Amino acid sequence: MKKKVVDKKAKNAKVIKNDKNAKRKKKNKINDLDSDLSDFEAEFVEELPKDVSFKVNKLIREANEEISVPRVSGLDFLEKDPYVDFDLPVDSSGFLPESTVDTSTIWSKLNNIKLTQVTKEDVLAKIRPVYKEIGVYLSKYRSGGLPKAFKVLPKMSNWLEMVQLTNPSTWSPNAMYEVTKLFSSNMNEANAETFYSCILLPAIRQDLSKSKTLNHHYYEALIKAIFKPTAWFKGLLLPLVEEGCTYREAAIIGSVLRKVSIPVLHVSAFIIQMCKSQKWFGSTSFIMTIFFQKKFRLPIKVIKECLMHFYKFIHFHDALPVIWHQSLYVFLYNYKHMLNEEDHKLLRELLSKHRHPEIGATIDKLLSCRIEDVIME
Repeated sequence: MKKKVVDKKAKNAKVIKNDKNAKRKKKNKINDLDSDLSDFEAEFVEELPKDVSFKVNKLIREANEEISVPRVSGLDFLEKDPYVDFDLPVDSSGFLPESTVDTSTIWSKLNNIKLTQVTKEDVLAKIRPVYKEIGVYLSKYRSGGLPKAFKVLPKMSNWLEMVQLTNPSTWSPNAMYEVTKLFSSNMNEANAETFYSCILLPAIRQDLSKSKTLNHHYYEALIKAIFKPTAWFKGLLLPLVEEGCTYREAAIIGSVLRKVSIPVLHVSAFIIQMCKSQKWFGSTSFIMTIFFQKKFRLPIKVIKECLMHFYKFIHFHDALPVIWHQSLYVFLYNYKHMLNEEDHKLLRELLSKHRHPEIGATIDKLLSCRIEDVIME
């Protein structure tokens, strides 16, 4: 009996077979709603039982019937709107009457608002005590994050005024390193140059004059500051060399230059400016020697400027220091292949006037050496 009941149910209800590959088929981007839907509905209804298919057909017919929407002409819909009022007072000309509100009261209120607005000076008066307290914090700073009010300074136009309120001369070396890292990564070249020349450089020179050795955090600040190379050369290196720095200061700057990589264009611009400068110090030759040792591929214009820089000392009557002779030797050792015969004559004339007893002989060997004499291994 049970098998017969199951067979009857199977005959009355047709099983819908699922297509296994239906999921893999891509759906069309544009569907024809009228044809596709009608075909799908017909197939779907045929496969359903009779009692269910009758109800589905009824629902489809009701959905397809057009819904009659009453059409309203003109402004009838506005007349029926309770929020629209057509009974407004109209003067003899047909227009609405003028407003009776006194405009003087409106202007007086606007003027009072302007008077009560906060001015820039009022804002600065409230900010100044905050940055003075930040200065006290930076003077005792050892580790941790900087205050949020200080982190927004690179985006402010009057950042230098706010920094001066914190008294940068009292900052700890740890604070100077963190501030340098913040400003070098968030400021443009012009503002970074101002920070380097007005705040970072005086702090470094002051620390060197006191302890004779540079604090490690100041040294790291110098390395971080070179993230902006143009500002570093203009704000740190040029003032040091042009004003005349001690050999201790030059040695520290030279140590930084040996460790970091610098774009050749910035080096070329610095060397040309040093060669054209009327002032000369021993530190100038020391810094230039470091650049020669790094073996940059300098343009021919820079090589010629360096040659004339050395040649102008032919009119110098006093004995030149050893660092000058060392600088000339390193220059010839790395760039002699870019000099012609006329340049060699100028150098021999210079050596006849200024000749070091030990370095002069090695320079003569460099000048006498030719490309044909070099043995390629």
